[in-house]
Amino acid sequence: MRKEKQVRLAEKRSVFEALVAEHEAALLRYVARILHDADLAQDVVQNALVKLFRRWRDVVKPGVNIGNWLYRVAHNEAVDCIRKRQRRQLLHFKQGVERQTLEHREHNPLFRENHAREKVQAALEALDMRERQVVLLKIYEEKSYREISDITGLSSGNVGYILHHAIKKMAARLSDAEKQAKDIEYHEKQSET
Repeated sequence: MRKEKQVRLAEKRSVFEALVAEHEAALLRYVARILHDADLAQDVVQNALVKLFRRWRDVVKPGVNIGNWLYRVAHNEAVDCIRKRQRRQLLHFKQGVERQTLEHREHNPLFRENHAREKVQAALEALDMRERQVVLLKIYEEKSYREISDITGLSSGNVGYILHHAIKKMAARLSDAEKQAKDIEYHEKQSET
């Protein structure tokens, strides 16, 4: 009896390690894009994997797509993390620390990115969380509508609708940013002459 339990535990560990090997890198990329923090993404993905291990009997069964389940859990963990971070930032703001953080960020070379990339990131950040989730899953993670539907709990039609409108919003924001940049450049040239 005890031997059987050890064998089952060893099998569970083996399957779990295979699942981690299969999904961890993609989950880390996805969560890092949501959080913009690779270290924090590792913690979030680790929490999702721990939940998988603890809820093994509920999750690992026929008909359950473990990859989609992991994406959903990792996404929810990331959203919780964002909420906690926002509460913390609000507290810092109230204490006057926010100004120092922004000044430090402006002078830190790690935060200087390619200008076009910054524009796309700003357009992505302007989306609400649901729209951002769908865009990240479709564009960056290359998931199908069905996979996104399974991960988010939305219908495939709703995924398409949200994606369409999110891309339109991003395009409009990028177009506006480009127009503003051209206006600034034009005015700078006019003031030089």
